[in-house]
Amino acid sequence: MKPPIEFVKKDNKKNILVFIHGFTSDSETWVNSSKIALPEMLLGEDFINENFDVGYFNYFTKVLDFSKARFSTGLIRTVFGRTSKSKKNIGIKNLSDHLKSSLELYCQEYENIVLIAHSMGGLISKAFILDDLNENDNTKVKLFLSLAVPHKGTNWANMGGKLARKNPQIIDLKPLSSFLDKVNDDWIQQKNCIPKTVYYYGQFDEIVEEQNAISFQVGKKLKVACNYDHFDICKPESTDSIVYRGIRRDLDEFVKELMFTEEMKPQKFINDGKLDDEIFVLKLLIADIHKSLIEDSKQTFFNAEYMVRALVNKGYSLEDLNELYINLERLYRIFFIKFIEGEIKTSNELVVKIFENIIDRDKEFLQTTIPLIDANKKTGMLQQLANSLDNDIWWAKDQSIKDIDHFRKARDINEK
Repeated sequence: MKPPIEFVKKDNKKNILVFIHGFTSDSETWVNSSKIALPEMLLGEDFINENFDVGYFNYFTKVLDFSKARFSTGLIRTVFGRTSKSKKNIGIKNLSDHLKSSLELYCQEYENIVLIAHSMGGLISKAFILDDLNENDNTKVKLFLSLAVPHKGTNWANMGGKLARKNPQIIDLKPLSSFLDKVNDDWIQQKNCIPKTVYYYGQFDEIVEEQNAISFQVGKKLKVACNYDHFDICKPESTDSIVYRGIRRDLDEFVKELMFTEEMKPQKFINDGKLDDEIFVLKLLIADIHKSLIEDSKQTFFNAEYMVRALVNKGYSLEDLNELYINLERLYRIFFIKFIEGEIKTSNELVVKIFENIIDRDKEFLQTTIPLIDANKKTGMLQQLANSLDNDIWWAKDQSIKDIDHFRKARDINEK
Protein backbone atom coordinates (compact mmCIF):
# COMPACT_ATOMS: atom_id res chain seq x y z
CA MET A 1 0.00 0.00 0.00
CA LYS A 2 1.32 3.44 -0.91
CA PRO A 3 1.87 5.94 1.92
CA PRO A 4 -0.40 9.01 2.05
CA ILE A 5 2.52 11.21 0.98
CA GLU A 6 4.59 9.47 -1.68
CA PHE A 7 7.83 11.36 -2.28
CA VAL A 8 9.16 11.76 -5.80
CA LYS A 9 12.11 13.76 -4.49
CA LYS A 10 13.16 14.40 -0.90
CA ASP A 11 16.35 16.42 -0.42
CA ASN A 12 15.46 18.39 2.72
CA LYS A 13 14.49 21.57 0.88
CA LYS A 14 12.47 24.28 2.61
CA ASN A 15 9.56 23.97 0.17
CA ILE A 16 7.50 21.07 -1.14
CA LEU A 17 5.23 20.63 -4.16
CA VAL A 18 2.32 18.29 -3.40
CA PHE A 19 0.31 16.90 -6.32
CA ILE A 20 -3.30 15.92 -5.56
CA HIS A 21 -5.28 13.84 -8.06
CA GLY A 22 -9.01 13.90 -8.60
CA PHE A 23 -12.03 11.60 -8.46
CA THR A 24 -11.34 7.89 -9.24
CA SER A 25 -7.73 8.75 -10.13
CA ASP A 26 -4.25 8.21 -8.69
CA SER A 27 -0.70 9.40 -9.34
CA GLU A 28 -1.01 8.23 -12.97
CA THR A 29 -3.19 11.33 -13.44
CA TRP A 30 -0.03 13.31 -14.10
CA VAL A 31 1.57 10.93 -16.66
CA ASN A 32 1.46 11.89 -20.36
CA SER A 33 1.45 9.65 -23.44
CA SER A 34 5.26 9.47 -23.35
CA LYS A 35 5.06 8.01 -19.81
CA ILE A 36 6.57 11.18 -18.33
CA ALA A 37 4.91 12.60 -15.22
CA LEU A 38 4.42 16.33 -14.73
CA PRO A 39 6.51 16.34 -11.50
CA GLU A 40 9.43 14.77 -13.38
CA MET A 41 9.15 17.39 -16.13
CA LEU A 42 9.16 20.21 -13.58
CA LEU A 43 12.19 18.81 -11.76
CA GLY A 44 14.08 19.24 -15.03
CA GLU A 45 14.01 22.98 -14.29
CA ASP A 46 17.07 23.91 -12.22
CA PHE A 47 15.26 26.49 -10.07
CA ILE A 48 12.55 23.97 -9.18
CA ASN A 49 15.00 21.17 -8.45
CA GLU A 50 17.07 23.50 -6.26
CA ASN A 51 14.15 24.87 -4.25
CA PHE A 52 11.56 22.10 -3.91
CA ASP A 53 10.97 18.58 -2.76
CA VAL A 54 8.08 16.85 -4.52
CA GLY A 55 5.42 14.36 -3.47
CA TYR A 56 2.00 12.89 -4.29
CA PHE A 57 -0.97 12.79 -1.93
CA ASN A 58 -2.59 9.33 -2.20
CA TYR A 59 -6.16 8.60 -1.16
CA PHE A 60 -8.92 6.11 -1.97
CA THR A 61 -11.54 7.09 -4.52
CA LYS A 62 -13.72 4.78 -6.64
CA VAL A 63 -17.12 5.02 -8.27
CA LEU A 64 -18.18 2.02 -6.16
CA ASP A 65 -16.43 1.03 -2.93
CA PHE A 66 -16.22 -2.28 -1.10
CA SER A 67 -18.14 -1.39 2.04
CA LYS A 68 -20.99 -3.69 0.97
CA ALA A 69 -18.68 -6.65 1.39
CA ARG A 70 -18.78 -6.36 5.19
CA PHE A 71 -20.72 -9.57 5.65
CA SER A 72 -18.32 -11.71 3.62
CA THR A 73 -15.22 -10.11 5.09
CA GLY A 74 -16.61 -10.57 8.57
CA LEU A 75 -17.14 -14.24 7.82
CA ILE A 76 -13.55 -14.54 6.59
CA ARG A 77 -12.25 -13.04 9.84
CA THR A 78 -14.40 -15.46 11.85
CA VAL A 79 -13.34 -18.57 9.94
CA PHE A 80 -9.71 -17.80 9.19
CA GLY A 81 -8.84 -15.28 11.91
CA ARG A 82 -7.58 -12.69 9.43
CA THR A 83 -8.18 -8.96 9.31
CA SER A 84 -9.76 -7.46 6.23
CA LYS A 85 -9.04 -3.92 5.12
CA SER A 86 -12.23 -3.02 3.34
CA LYS A 87 -11.92 0.45 1.81
CA LYS A 88 -14.78 2.82 1.20
CA ASN A 89 -15.33 6.23 -0.31
CA ILE A 90 -15.49 9.07 2.20
CA GLY A 91 -16.63 12.66 1.69
CA ILE A 92 -14.37 15.46 0.48
CA LYS A 93 -14.28 17.09 3.91
CA ASN A 94 -13.03 13.82 5.40
CA LEU A 95 -10.42 13.59 2.64
CA SER A 96 -9.24 17.09 3.54
CA ASP A 97 -8.83 15.92 7.15
CA HIS A 98 -6.72 13.04 5.83
CA LEU A 99 -4.62 15.53 3.84
CA LYS A 100 -4.17 17.65 6.95
CA SER A 101 -2.92 14.72 9.02
CA SER A 102 -0.68 13.51 6.19
CA LEU A 103 1.00 16.89 5.74
CA GLU A 104 1.46 17.30 9.49
CA LEU A 105 3.11 13.89 9.88
CA TYR A 106 5.05 13.57 6.62
CA CYS A 107 5.83 17.19 5.80
CA GLN A 108 6.16 18.94 9.16
CA GLU A 109 9.72 20.11 8.43
CA TYR A 110 8.77 22.17 5.38
CA GLU A 111 8.38 25.93 5.71
CA ASN A 112 6.21 26.35 2.61
CA ILE A 113 3.79 24.08 0.76
CA VAL A 114 2.61 24.46 -2.84
CA LEU A 115 -0.49 22.44 -3.77
CA ILE A 116 -1.03 21.49 -7.42
CA ALA A 117 -4.44 19.86 -7.63
CA HIS A 118 -6.60 18.42 -10.37
CA SER A 119 -10.40 18.24 -10.35
CA MET A 120 -11.78 17.02 -6.98
CA GLY A 121 -8.25 17.26 -5.56
CA GLY A 122 -8.65 21.03 -5.64
CA LEU A 123 -11.74 20.86 -3.42
CA ILE A 124 -9.82 18.67 -0.96
CA SER A 125 -7.11 21.35 -1.02
CA LYS A 126 -9.54 24.22 -0.40
CA ALA A 127 -11.22 22.50 2.53
CA PHE A 128 -7.81 21.77 4.06
CA ILE A 129 -6.58 25.35 3.60
CA LEU A 130 -9.73 26.75 5.23
CA ASP A 131 -9.43 24.41 8.22
CA ASP A 132 -5.75 25.31 8.55
CA LEU A 133 -6.59 29.02 8.57
CA ASN A 134 -9.35 28.55 11.13
CA GLU A 135 -7.09 26.54 13.41
CA ASN A 136 -3.82 28.49 13.08
CA ASP A 137 -4.75 31.93 11.64
CA ASN A 138 -2.26 31.16 8.84
CA THR A 139 -1.27 28.27 6.63
CA LYS A 140 1.95 26.79 5.31
CA VAL A 141 0.29 26.61 1.89
CA LYS A 142 1.67 29.65 0.07
CA LEU A 143 0.53 28.83 -3.48
CA PHE A 144 -2.43 26.81 -4.80
CA LEU A 145 -2.60 25.87 -8.48
CA SER A 146 -6.12 24.77 -9.42
CA LEU A 147 -6.39 22.59 -12.56
CA ALA A 148 -9.94 22.06 -13.83
CA VAL A 149 -11.33 22.06 -10.30
CA PRO A 150 -15.16 22.11 -10.03
CA HIS A 151 -15.33 24.96 -7.53
CA LYS A 152 -19.04 25.38 -8.19
CA GLY A 153 -19.71 21.71 -8.81
CA THR A 154 -20.16 19.70 -11.98
CA ASN A 155 -23.32 18.57 -13.74
CA TRP A 156 -21.55 15.29 -14.36
CA ALA A 157 -22.11 14.47 -10.68
CA ASN A 158 -25.86 14.57 -11.26
CA MET A 159 -25.48 11.85 -13.88
CA GLY A 160 -22.86 9.97 -11.86
CA GLY A 161 -25.20 10.02 -8.91
CA LYS A 162 -27.56 7.75 -10.80
CA LEU A 163 -24.81 5.13 -10.96
CA ALA A 164 -23.58 5.54 -7.40
CA ARG A 165 -26.24 7.36 -5.43
CA LYS A 166 -24.60 6.85 -2.05
CA ASN A 167 -21.06 7.80 -3.05
CA PRO A 168 -20.34 10.78 -0.72
CA GLN A 169 -17.79 12.23 -3.12
CA ILE A 170 -20.30 12.41 -5.96
CA ILE A 171 -22.84 13.97 -3.61
CA ASP A 172 -20.31 16.67 -2.62
CA LEU A 173 -19.46 17.34 -6.27
CA LYS A 174 -23.02 18.21 -7.25
CA PRO A 175 -23.74 21.91 -7.97
CA LEU A 176 -25.22 23.64 -4.92
CA SER A 177 -24.23 20.79 -2.61
CA SER A 178 -24.07 21.77 1.06
CA PHE A 179 -20.33 21.04 1.06
CA LEU A 180 -19.63 23.36 -1.89
CA ASP A 181 -21.86 26.11 -0.51
CA LYS A 182 -19.96 26.15 2.77
CA VAL A 183 -16.47 25.91 1.23
CA ASN A 184 -17.16 28.68 -1.30
CA ASP A 185 -18.70 30.96 1.32
CA ASP A 186 -15.77 30.40 3.70
CA TRP A 187 -13.29 30.95 0.84
CA ILE A 188 -14.78 34.39 0.18
CA GLN A 189 -14.79 35.24 3.88
CA GLN A 190 -11.08 34.34 4.10
CA LYS A 191 -10.11 36.14 0.87
CA ASN A 192 -7.46 38.24 2.65
CA CYS A 193 -5.79 35.18 4.19
CA ILE A 194 -5.96 32.47 1.52
CA PRO A 195 -2.78 31.74 -0.45
CA LYS A 196 -2.30 32.98 -3.98
CA THR A 197 -4.50 30.80 -6.17
CA VAL A 198 -4.22 30.45 -9.95
CA TYR A 199 -7.14 28.87 -11.81
CA TYR A 200 -6.44 26.78 -14.94
CA TYR A 201 -9.43 25.71 -16.98
CA GLY A 202 -9.82 23.64 -20.15
CA GLN A 203 -11.64 25.22 -23.06
CA PHE A 204 -12.58 21.72 -24.28
CA ASP A 205 -13.54 20.49 -20.81
CA GLU A 206 -16.99 18.87 -20.85
CA ILE A 207 -16.78 17.78 -17.20
CA VAL A 208 -15.97 21.12 -15.53
CA GLU A 209 -16.97 24.16 -17.57
CA GLU A 210 -15.12 27.48 -17.32
CA GLN A 211 -17.64 29.17 -15.02
CA ASN A 212 -17.35 26.28 -12.57
CA ALA A 213 -13.55 25.95 -12.77
CA ILE A 214 -13.00 29.45 -11.40
CA SER A 215 -13.78 30.53 -7.87
CA PHE A 216 -15.70 33.68 -7.03
CA GLN A 217 -14.15 37.17 -7.33
CA VAL A 218 -11.05 36.16 -9.31
CA GLY A 219 -8.96 38.69 -11.25
CA LYS A 220 -7.95 38.13 -14.87
CA LYS A 221 -4.29 37.62 -14.00
CA LEU A 222 -5.17 34.56 -11.94
CA LYS A 223 -7.04 32.73 -14.72
CA VAL A 224 -5.36 30.63 -17.41
CA ALA A 225 -7.36 29.39 -20.40
CA CYS A 226 -5.94 26.14 -21.80
CA ASN A 227 -6.69 24.32 -25.05
CA TYR A 228 -7.25 21.02 -23.21
CA ASP A 229 -10.07 18.83 -21.96
CA HIS A 230 -10.65 17.72 -18.38
CA PHE A 231 -8.21 14.83 -18.46
CA ASP A 232 -5.22 16.05 -20.47
CA ILE A 233 -4.94 19.44 -18.70
CA CYS A 234 -2.89 17.77 -15.94
CA LYS A 235 -0.54 15.80 -18.21
CA PRO A 236 1.17 18.22 -20.62
CA GLU A 237 2.95 16.54 -23.50
CA SER A 238 5.89 18.93 -23.57
CA THR A 239 7.53 21.82 -21.77
CA ASP A 240 6.11 24.06 -24.49
CA SER A 241 2.49 23.39 -23.51
CA ILE A 242 0.51 26.27 -22.05
CA VAL A 243 -0.17 24.43 -18.78
CA TYR A 244 3.48 23.62 -18.25
CA ARG A 245 4.58 27.16 -19.09
CA GLY A 246 1.97 28.55 -16.72
CA ILE A 247 2.96 26.33 -13.81
CA ARG A 248 6.65 27.07 -14.40
CA ARG A 249 5.87 30.80 -14.38
CA ASP A 250 3.86 30.52 -11.16
CA LEU A 251 6.63 28.58 -9.43
CA ASP A 252 9.28 30.98 -10.70
CA GLU A 253 7.34 33.94 -9.29
CA PHE A 254 6.89 32.06 -6.03
CA VAL A 255 10.64 31.40 -5.67
CA LYS A 256 11.48 35.02 -6.53
CA GLU A 257 8.97 36.21 -3.92
CA LEU A 258 10.61 33.94 -1.34
CA MET A 259 14.02 35.38 -2.22
CA PHE A 260 12.65 38.91 -1.96
CA THR A 261 11.11 38.16 1.44
CA GLU A 262 14.42 36.71 2.62
CA GLU A 263 16.38 39.74 1.38
CA MET A 264 13.92 42.09 3.11
CA LYS A 265 14.42 40.45 6.50
CA PRO A 266 16.52 42.42 9.02
CA GLN A 267 20.22 41.78 8.48
CA LYS A 268 22.62 41.33 11.34
CA PHE A 269 24.61 44.53 11.76
CA ILE A 270 28.20 44.33 12.98
CA ASN A 271 29.46 47.68 14.20
CA ASP A 272 32.97 47.47 12.78
CA GLY A 273 33.36 51.22 12.36
CA LYS A 274 32.62 51.28 8.63
CA LEU A 275 29.65 53.61 9.13
CA ASP A 276 31.43 55.98 11.49
CA ASP A 277 32.30 58.47 8.76
CA GLU A 278 28.83 58.48 7.18
CA ILE A 279 27.23 61.93 7.22
CA PHE A 280 24.14 60.78 9.14
CA VAL A 281 26.38 59.44 11.93
CA LEU A 282 28.42 62.65 12.09
CA LYS A 283 25.23 64.69 12.36
CA LEU A 284 24.13 62.57 15.32
CA LEU A 285 27.53 62.83 17.00
CA ILE A 286 27.70 66.61 16.59
CA ALA A 287 24.26 66.92 18.22
CA ASP A 288 25.56 64.81 21.14
CA ILE A 289 22.88 62.17 20.61
CA HIS A 290 22.96 59.27 23.08
CA LYS A 291 25.12 56.33 22.03
CA SER A 292 22.19 53.89 22.06
CA LEU A 293 20.24 56.03 19.60
CA ILE A 294 23.27 56.28 17.33
CA GLU A 295 23.68 52.49 17.38
CA ASP A 296 19.98 52.07 16.59
CA SER A 297 20.31 54.53 13.71
CA LYS A 298 23.26 52.61 12.28
CA GLN A 299 21.27 49.36 12.43
CA THR A 300 18.20 50.79 10.70
CA PHE A 301 20.30 52.61 8.08
CA PHE A 302 22.15 49.36 7.35
CA ASN A 303 18.86 47.50 6.83
CA ALA A 304 17.41 50.30 4.71
CA GLU A 305 20.42 50.00 2.40
CA TYR A 306 19.82 46.24 2.09
CA MET A 307 16.13 46.96 1.47
CA VAL A 308 16.88 49.26 -1.47
CA ARG A 309 19.09 46.59 -3.03
CA ALA A 310 16.33 43.97 -2.62
CA LEU A 311 13.72 46.27 -4.17
CA VAL A 312 15.94 46.95 -7.19
CA ASN A 313 16.53 43.20 -7.62
CA LYS A 314 12.76 42.65 -7.45
CA GLY A 315 12.24 45.15 -10.26
CA TYR A 316 11.04 48.18 -8.31
CA SER A 317 12.22 51.61 -9.36
CA LEU A 318 13.72 53.87 -6.72
CA GLU A 319 11.10 56.39 -7.81
CA ASP A 320 8.53 54.07 -6.20
CA LEU A 321 10.00 55.12 -2.84
CA ASN A 322 9.81 58.86 -3.51
CA GLU A 323 6.46 59.47 -1.82
CA LEU A 324 7.59 57.63 1.29
CA TYR A 325 10.84 59.62 1.45
CA ILE A 326 8.86 62.86 1.04
CA ASN A 327 6.49 61.95 3.87
CA LEU A 328 9.37 60.97 6.16
CA GLU A 329 11.07 64.31 5.54
CA ARG A 330 7.81 66.14 6.14
CA LEU A 331 7.36 64.29 9.44
CA TYR A 332 10.89 65.29 10.44
CA ARG A 333 10.27 68.96 9.68
CA ILE A 334 7.09 69.05 11.79
CA PHE A 335 9.03 67.86 14.83
CA PHE A 336 12.07 70.00 14.08
CA ILE A 337 9.86 73.10 14.19
CA LYS A 338 8.59 71.98 17.60
CA PHE A 339 12.25 71.66 18.61
CA ILE A 340 13.07 75.20 17.39
CA GLU A 341 10.08 76.64 19.25
CA GLY A 342 11.01 74.90 22.49
CA GLU A 343 8.15 72.41 22.65
CA ILE A 344 10.81 69.71 22.33
CA LYS A 345 13.66 70.47 24.73
CA THR A 346 16.70 68.46 23.61
CA SER A 347 18.21 66.81 20.53
CA ASN A 348 17.80 63.40 22.15
CA GLU A 349 14.12 64.08 22.70
CA LEU A 350 13.80 65.18 19.07
CA VAL A 351 15.26 61.90 17.81
CA VAL A 352 13.11 59.81 20.16
CA LYS A 353 9.91 61.68 19.25
CA ILE A 354 10.49 61.22 15.53
CA PHE A 355 11.36 57.52 15.88
CA GLU A 356 8.26 56.95 18.00
CA ASN A 357 6.07 58.76 15.49
CA ILE A 358 7.41 56.70 12.60
CA ILE A 359 6.39 53.56 14.51
CA ASP A 360 2.98 54.98 15.44
CA ARG A 361 2.17 56.19 11.92
CA ASP A 362 3.67 53.23 10.06
CA LYS A 363 0.28 52.07 8.74
CA GLU A 364 -1.26 55.51 8.25
CA PHE A 365 0.64 58.58 7.04
CA LEU A 366 3.65 56.43 6.09
CA GLN A 367 1.69 53.66 4.45
CA THR A 368 3.15 52.28 1.21
CA THR A 369 1.99 49.78 -1.39
CA ILE A 370 5.50 48.31 -1.58
CA PRO A 371 5.48 45.14 0.56
CA LEU A 372 7.62 44.38 3.62
CA ILE A 373 8.72 47.94 4.40
CA ASP A 374 8.16 48.16 8.14
CA ALA A 375 8.71 50.98 10.66
CA ASN A 376 12.33 50.01 11.30
CA LYS A 377 13.18 50.30 7.62
CA LYS A 378 11.36 53.65 7.47
CA THR A 379 13.52 54.89 10.35
CA GLY A 380 16.54 53.82 8.34
CA MET A 381 15.17 55.64 5.30
CA LEU A 382 15.11 58.85 7.32
CA GLN A 383 18.79 58.32 8.10
CA GLN A 384 19.39 57.75 4.39
CA LEU A 385 17.95 61.21 3.80
CA ALA A 386 20.13 62.63 6.56
CA ASN A 387 23.15 60.98 4.92
CA SER A 388 23.17 63.57 2.17
CA LEU A 389 24.34 67.16 2.64
CA ASP A 390 21.75 68.17 0.07
CA ASN A 391 19.01 67.34 2.58
CA ASP A 392 18.68 69.82 5.43
CA ILE A 393 18.20 67.23 8.16
CA TRP A 394 19.96 67.99 11.45
CA TRP A 395 19.50 67.06 15.07
CA ALA A 396 20.71 70.27 16.73
CA LYS A 397 19.82 73.93 16.17
CA ASP A 398 21.96 76.03 13.83
CA GLN A 399 24.05 73.15 12.47
CA SER A 400 25.69 73.34 9.05
CA ILE A 401 28.22 71.66 6.77
CA LYS A 402 30.98 73.66 8.51
CA ASP A 403 30.23 71.82 11.76
CA ILE A 404 30.86 68.50 10.02
CA ASP A 405 34.18 69.75 8.59
CA HIS A 406 35.29 71.02 12.01
CA PHE A 407 34.25 67.77 13.67
CA ARG A 408 36.25 65.69 11.19
CA LYS A 409 39.35 67.87 11.57
CA ALA A 410 39.17 67.74 15.37
CA ARG A 411 38.68 63.97 15.28
CA ASP A 412 41.62 63.46 12.90
CA ILE A 413 43.90 65.54 15.17
CA ASN A 414 42.85 63.50 18.22
CA GLU A 415 43.49 60.23 16.38
CA LYS A 416 47.06 61.35 15.59
